Amino acid sequence: MATVGSSARKLELLQCPDLSRCLAAFPSAAELRRVHALVVTSGLSSDPFTVARLLAACAVPTSGNLRHARSLFASLHRPTPFMYNTMIRALSRSPRPVEPVLLYLRMLRSGLSPDRLTFPFLIRSCSVLGFAGLGRGVHCHAVKFGLDSDVFVVNNAITMYSDWGDMSSAQRLFDEHADVVDVISWTALVTGYSNYGRLDCARWFFERMPERNPISWNAMIAGYAKHGKVTAALHLFSKMRDRNVASWSSIISGFAQSGRCEEALAVFRVMVKREVTPNESTLVSAASACAQLRDLNQGEWVHKYVAEHSVEMSVTLGTVLVDMYGKCGSISKALKVFKDMPEKNVYSWNSMITGLAMNGSERQALTLFWKMQLLGLEPNAITFIGLLSACSHSGLINEGQQFFDMMTRVYGIRPREEHYGCMVDLLGRAGLIKEAVDFVERMPVEPHPGLWGALAGACRIHGDVELGEKVGKQLIELEPHHGGRYVLLANMYGAARRWDDMATVRNLLNQRKAAKFPGKSSVEAESAASV
Repeated sequence: MATVGSSARKLELLQCPDLSRCLAAFPSAAELRRVHALVVTSGLSSDPFTVARLLAACAVPTSGNLRHARSLFASLHRPTPFMYNTMIRALSRSPRPVEPVLLYLRMLRSGLSPDRLTFPFLIRSCSVLGFAGLGRGVHCHAVKFGLDSDVFVVNNAITMYSDWGDMSSAQRLFDEHADVVDVISWTALVTGYSNYGRLDCARWFFERMPERNPISWNAMIAGYAKHGKVTAALHLFSKMRDRNVASWSSIISGFAQSGRCEEALAVFRVMVKREVTPNESTLVSAASACAQLRDLNQGEWVHKYVAEHSVEMSVTLGTVLVDMYGKCGSISKALKVFKDMPEKNVYSWNSMITGLAMNGSERQALTLFWKMQLLGLEPNAITFIGLLSACSHSGLINEGQQFFDMMTRVYGIRPREEHYGCMVDLLGRAGLIKEAVDFVERMPVEPHPGLWGALAGACRIHGDVELGEKVGKQLIELEPHHGGRYVLLANMYGAARRWDDMATVRNLLNQRKAAKFPGKSSVEAESAASV
């Protein structure tokens, strides 16, 4: 009798008018399967209200089962708008965001009209898909059915346009429905303007928000940091009361991307001291800062933190650690991290190949490339920069020319400035100055300063002062504020004992001092982060 009573109670909860209470009554997928069996055996499978409640319970992401929900929905002869809306909402969280759109088309073909609950998740799916035409079409449908003023539709439409960077549409919609928008729309505009570098507009909305949430604070901080205004980001960060991991990560990432790596690590140390658990993005930025500084001790400390806190070694995190150890000259540790990575992508292989190439293990770099080929992983443009660099440093002229040909002929990769630079460096280091000049003259693109620099360096090494002088003067014309160009030419004159010419170049260097930009010390950054 207890079992019968329990079953009756479950059916009663399933038919409860309060949907939230109904959904809370079934905490697991197994429980839902048992209740579904009860619905069938009790003859309630033809009752639309009961089936709709069962479908809603199956579609709940925490305790439901999407596969079960799909199966149940497929068995329905005439789904109601509520049932369609339930499935559109559930499918909007699936790995295939096109599914809600297809279901919506099926809903229209069945003769049903959408309601205010149909469009929010449908628009969200279009935002994830990134198909602007489709998203605008769905929004037009909301207007057609008179649902465009609903707050949930407006919020999601503004978020969609902001995600795509169509800020004119987002703001026009915001202005038209200013009486209904809430903090979600305000946050979407702050985020959109920040992401696309329109920081004045982002700040205007941020400062006028009726209520600022952590997302809007983080969006503003990330916008400043992403576009190089790290001091402004740090100032805003210091005023933020409820900081979360995203706030800290934005500041650290901003410093690292702006080349202010000591400050990035200073903030990271404060974060760890405050016992704020860093996420993958934070650790990647910290390790990247160590790589830029070539600071092995700090890099090992970041890696130790990853190991001691059992942080999952994702592809991105593993790759940046390989890159860090390679740039710091610890190739054995780079190889160990690379070997222990549970999953690798082409960027992981690139980092290891480049690390080997820049640390005197050029042959091993080439061997790793052939192993990569055997595994069926297709190289990209960065792979060939590493390979050509390896050939250049080891004097492998034939192999370098073969790789350059393979890149274009086999993989259809159009050479970049870096590839041409590597080839000039390869020929120049080998003393093939004439061949290097011929290569430059045959290039289909305008030579860049770095390429001329490689050629000038080769001239200095091999004592070709005549050509080196010509190239050196051209470099100074191209980059008059690059001090290294003057030093290169002056050293070339010095090696040839042309003291007057050397003095002339040094005087010119003193007259055209490169602008120096004041930086913020790590002590200042740590102090601001500690507020």
